[in-house]
Amino acid sequence: MYYFIINPRSRSGYGAVIWDKIQHELESRGIPYEAYFTLYKKHAARLAHELEDRHHTCTIVVVGGDGTVNEVLNGLTHPARITLGYIPTGSGNDFARGMGIPFDPAEALSLILSSHAVAEMDIGTLKTRYHTRCFGVSAGIGFDAAICHEALASPIKDTLNHLGLGKLTYVGIALRQLFLFKPCQARICLDKKQTLHFPRLYFAAAMNQKYEGGGFQFAPGAKSDDGKLHICVVGNLSKPKILLMLPTAFWGKHIHLKGIHMFSCRQIDIHTDRPLPVHSDGESCGYADSISLSTASEQISVITPG
Repeated sequence: MYYFIINPRSRSGYGAVIWDKIQHELESRGIPYEAYFTLYKKHAARLAHELEDRHHTCTIVVVGGDGTVNEVLNGLTHPARITLGYIPTGSGNDFARGMGIPFDPAEALSLILSSHAVAEMDIGTLKTRYHTRCFGVSAGIGFDAAICHEALASPIKDTLNHLGLGKLTYVGIALRQLFLFKPCQARICLDKKQTLHFPRLYFAAAMNQKYEGGGFQFAPGAKSDDGKLHICVVGNLSKPKILLMLPTAFWGKHIHLKGIHMFSCRQIDIHTDRPLPVHSDGESCGYADSISLSTASEQISVITPG
């Protein structure tokens, strides 16, 4: 039995269109399934929790974007009991990109129904004074989170999604935020051992996957099953240099540039001299001047090409 959690509003309604095709395929092949539709923010978390509580072990298939996957992860109490399938319908799809899952919904469904291959994936944990959130792709503080915050409320995003140009939303917002954002002083502690000081921090991204932000390869060396977070810290750079740096991140070449710092650890604590935007898998977690990021004790099994 497959349990589908569907976000029909992902990519401005694209999720509902894709689900109609998936449902037709499931019924034509006589595949047993149950479908649950998200009706409000964080509903996917509640649905995932109820399925886990009811069935103990089961296969949950997410039809949505990275934010829907994030909600499902946050709804699970014992993720090691769950097998996760994913059919991407979002505009960024960094989770699918990082796990090697096909972007084409028909191919992703075929993989789920035919594959016996699973990959164990770490789950990251973000803690602030007010929130504790899990993440599958990345979490961070600063400039990249500011882009996420604005994109979630952008009236232009729906229009560009309908045109298949959703990524342009992030490009435009990134340019605007780069002009507005003021770097701050930060203290970063790795595994409670090494403390680093940054007089001009733009952002710090804790990566569980290689990609975030719709294909930026901020952590080209990241492995989602090694029990570590791969940290990309951007500081002590001028804004023109950051503008030049961003395109190189699509190929992971930014790591060779001065002002880009890469680390690998199990826990990172970040303290800034003023509250900055915080995100978890692109979802807003408000503002904070102190966050802690680590890997959870349990992994989750994800259906992959093998």
